[in-house]
Amino acid sequence: MNKKIKPITSPPSKEELSTRLENVQALMKEHDLDYYACFDPVNIYYLTNFAFYVHERPFILVIPREGVPTMLIPKLERGHVKSRARCELNFEVYFEFPCKLGENWHDHYSNLIPSRANVGVESTMPMAIVNHTPGKIQVLDLIEEVRIIKTDYEIGRCVHACKVVNKGHKVLLKNCKPKTLLFALYKEATNAMISYIIKDIPNANFKVTETMGIVWPPSISHDPHLVPKIFDSIEEGGPHVSIVQAQVDGYGVEIERTFFIGSIPEKAIKPFETILKARELAYSMLKPGTLMSEIDIKVKKFIAEQGYGNYILHRTGHGLGITGHEAPYLAEGYDRPLRSGMLVSVEPGIYIPGIGGFRHSDTVLITEEGYEKFTKAPETRDEVLLKT
Repeated sequence: MNKKIKPITSPPSKEELSTRLENVQALMKEHDLDYYACFDPVNIYYLTNFAFYVHERPFILVIPREGVPTMLIPKLERGHVKSRARCELNFEVYFEFPCKLGENWHDHYSNLIPSRANVGVESTMPMAIVNHTPGKIQVLDLIEEVRIIKTDYEIGRCVHACKVVNKGHKVLLKNCKPKTLLFALYKEATNAMISYIIKDIPNANFKVTETMGIVWPPSISHDPHLVPKIFDSIEEGGPHVSIVQAQVDGYGVEIERTFFIGSIPEKAIKPFETILKARELAYSMLKPGTLMSEIDIKVKKFIAEQGYGNYILHRTGHGLGITGHEAPYLAEGYDRPLRSGMLVSVEPGIYIPGIGGFRHSDTVLITEEGYEKFTKAPETRDEVLLKT
């Protein structure tokens, strides 16, 4: 990009949240909806800056075609909502769950939407709420659609979050020595990231702040979603795979690397070089207009041509934003074009039992000119060979 994107640490302004709501209401008009009912805490956070855990007392945001949304909330949480929400809201308050007939949450909820209204609901909304939703219902993920293209504010927040994971990853690699316990690495990396966050955002909301810094040793790195045991340790050689992720006051990013300690086993050289070339191929296609399915198809085809087709376990990448996994997807079957303002991971992988896993991942912004990578760590074979 021509101009350097500055990190942002401040909470969203009322204007930022108003723009997000207007974008949702514009889509509501396209689909001829009178109301949209939102239950997903991620989507409610996106529109209001209020974060909460799902439990038996539901929160429901009812968005009209025009005007101010109404939040259905338990009385217990009213102060909490008002202290965190940064947009204009009306409130419908119920006392408790369960409650006596006529005063349950669904009794209040049914009064917020006319019985003949056209109503949109999220695909993730629980049936218990769908069954109490008045009107003619359509299942449409409108808020997720709006979230796909990041605003300048969101991009600035993600730039800052990437600085956090860059720091965590640097600390992680610095402490990687043979026989070092994974728990010790986790502690060092997460402490570094939490300290960074608190320094920059003293009032960070820790309901939307998480950090993780861990390493998959070569004995298990072929299984990327196998959770390591805390008393597992770093091993000689490799491939090790680092995973450093963070949700920083509501903005999720990641960085991952394959690396080696002391030496690179001969049998690991070709798959490692293959994954570097697969990444280069993916990056060469990162520009507005390219179909995301096409990227995944071509990357997987290249890996297969090198003899590793049976060792592919996942897509080439996924979206990032207010969570660490969301739309859009660099995946076969996701036949949508890249657009400027999308934030994605680029992480093709090869996983060979008996040898290990090979994956680098970065957080990348799609720009009008192509892309900009926000995360930074060693990449080449020489760079990822650590001394013992």
